[in-house]
Amino acid sequence: MAAAEEAITMIAQGKRNLVCGEIPNAVTQFQEACKVLAKAYGETAKECAEAYFYYGQALLDLARMENGVLGNALKGALDEDDDANKSADEQFEKAEDLDEEGDTAEEEGEEEGEEEEGEDTAEEDTAEETSQDEAESGEKKENPDDISNLQLAWEMLELAKVIYLKDEAKEAKLKAAESFLKLGEVSLETEQYEQAVSDFKECLKIQESVLEAEDRLLAETHYQLGLAYGFDKKYDESITHYKKAIQGIEDKVEPAAKDDPVKTAQQEIKELQEILPDIKSKVEDMEEEKKNIDELKNIAKEAMGGLVCT
Repeated sequence: MAAAEEAITMIAQGKRNLVCGEIPNAVTQFQEACKVLAKAYGETAKECAEAYFYYGQALLDLARMENGVLGNALKGALDEDDDANKSADEQFEKAEDLDEEGDTAEEEGEEEGEEEEGEDTAEEDTAEETSQDEAESGEKKENPDDISNLQLAWEMLELAKVIYLKDEAKEAKLKAAESFLKLGEVSLETEQYEQAVSDFKECLKIQESVLEAEDRLLAETHYQLGLAYGFDKKYDESITHYKKAIQGIEDKVEPAAKDDPVKTAQQEIKELQEILPDIKSKVEDMEEEKKNIDELKNIAKEAMGGLVCT
């Protein structure tokens, strides 16, 4: 079918752009692929699942990219504020001179103000009339139907998940698990940590049913659970899953390192070895935060005890 071939080409181009970091282009290509496939097969057809999934993933990446740009812009604005604060003393010194000039300017301003008052009133009346006209015609600057990239990402990933769950094949189950994983990442971005934990757990449940115990995908999901629990300040659970991620990676690396190097995925092993220090440092961070919280609780408990005694 011509539509399917066209969509396959779009998806391949979109994947290439994702790898190259050209996220907006990837979003456009996956979006078009979704439209073509939905029109040809129906919105809930299994042929649409892959396009929905990658469209959702690209939208998630785009939202992260936009948030990063916004964060940098805000940081720049804050830096400018700091510079402005540093020169505040100089501005204060100049203010004394301006006060002397201000008396004369104020007298002149009062005369000009009387002349401009009539003009301002006329402009306000015109603005009110324009606003009423826009309200009557239904014209608005912002479209209430617009949704954020994160919300749209969630919808696309949810559609992909539902379609994949209908298929009992191993490949479809793994794609359903991956959809849960990405849904969890969307929830992390929107600070819905309990929902993120729920999605990651569903992902883990599926993966454990079809993958070997040392598969790196399991380690990745445990890592994401560690993150979600950590953000939700559930430190014991966070530490547990970080340690499971570490164990999974070590179980993957050690046996492979003993095999013939030609037969092992050397690049994968190298990547896993580089990840381990980062996860171990997160375990230390969680343990330190948990210790600090426990100390605060003890201080508060002792203080309350003292109040009761007095």
